[in-house]
Amino acid sequence: MSLQGAIFITALHFEFELWVSLLAATLLSLLVLAISLSYLLSPLTSMLKAVEDGVSAFKDGDFSLTIHKNGYREIENIAGLYNDLAGILRDERMNIFQRELLLDTVIQSTPVALILTNNNNHIVYSNHAARDLLGLKRRLEGSNFQQLLAHLPEELQQLTADKSDGLVTQIKDDQSIVYNVNCQQFVLNGATHFLYLYNNLTDEMSRKEIDMWKRVIRLISHELNNSLAPISSLSQSAKKIIDQPEHIHLLKEVMDTIGSRTQHLSRFIEQYAKFAKMPKPKLEQVELQPFCQHLQTLLQVKCEFSFVASHAKFDPAQLEQVLINLVKNARESGSAVDDIGLHLTQQANRLNFTVYDRGNGMTESQMQQALLPFYTTKEKGSGVGLALCNEIVNAHGGKLRLFNRDHGGLCVSFELVLS
Repeated sequence: MSLQGAIFITALHFEFELWVSLLAATLLSLLVLAISLSYLLSPLTSMLKAVEDGVSAFKDGDFSLTIHKNGYREIENIAGLYNDLAGILRDERMNIFQRELLLDTVIQSTPVALILTNNNNHIVYSNHAARDLLGLKRRLEGSNFQQLLAHLPEELQQLTADKSDGLVTQIKDDQSIVYNVNCQQFVLNGATHFLYLYNNLTDEMSRKEIDMWKRVIRLISHELNNSLAPISSLSQSAKKIIDQPEHIHLLKEVMDTIGSRTQHLSRFIEQYAKFAKMPKPKLEQVELQPFCQHLQTLLQVKCEFSFVASHAKFDPAQLEQVLINLVKNARESGSAVDDIGLHLTQQANRLNFTVYDRGNGMTESQMQQALLPFYTTKEKGSGVGLALCNEIVNAHGGKLRLFNRDHGGLCVSFELVLS
């Protein structure tokens, strides 16, 4: 090999060793740098890992984890914010738990039987009153409510199965027990649920019945005194007139007055007797067109009819009496006659009757008591008219509803099912 070739090879070998040394130095520097960065960033890494673990715990409802500050100001704010958030969530969960505990205590103590079911008819919540109503001592949660219906009083079973509302009377040991049944459907946590409420109204109904009889006795006593006192006085006057022939011409006026008071008292008693002896409706298929024409002649107010059915099943005489009473009340409400009217409309398989006026309307308190027997807002009213109307409508399967109109006046309506 020539000298020049040897020198070239030597130079090439030296250059290779130099590159290897540089590469080794670079790798060593990178390794040292990586170790240094790992050491320097370890507090941040551990902090981020702690935050990740804490957020994962939030998802599971665990707010007990806290992050300890490690002295690095740059990341202490993150730890502080996390700890504050965890504290707020812990407090909120405790408040919710306490409110739920209070609500559960109230619900468990209420005399109203409560049963909550999901869409599969499985009970998800109930109270002590519900277990007593079913006659069961065990917890109801998880049970199929449909399978437990046989434990309900027979009078409640059908209403519950139909998810309907209404009043039901149970006869037990020769005593009447009145229940108000209410079923509500709503969405809870994105799923359909049903809430059944059974309220025993027996004691309340008894109190109202006693109050009603007290009111009846007071009212009848008042009316009797108002009539009997002048009759007694006029009878004494009649005796004196008979003993004094020169005043005999006054006897006719006295006897007429006695007759007038007697007729008033007779009408008063007749109203109450009619309410007490209200006969069951004699249902028949009634042609609606002739019936409406007769109503227009009978009521002498503006009538509007809109229906497609040709017949409906009801007692025409009793229904006429209802509408006569409602129009009479409208005339006595202070409304102009031109503002009184009757609407008869059809919605699906129902006929809706509405009598309206522009009178004084009713207050909320009056509205709540208007359908009670013997309650009246009129100075000389007997309190029988609306109660009698409500009895007739109830006997036809409907319910009388009252509501004030916008800009003054009252509406009284009821519905009849077309059969």
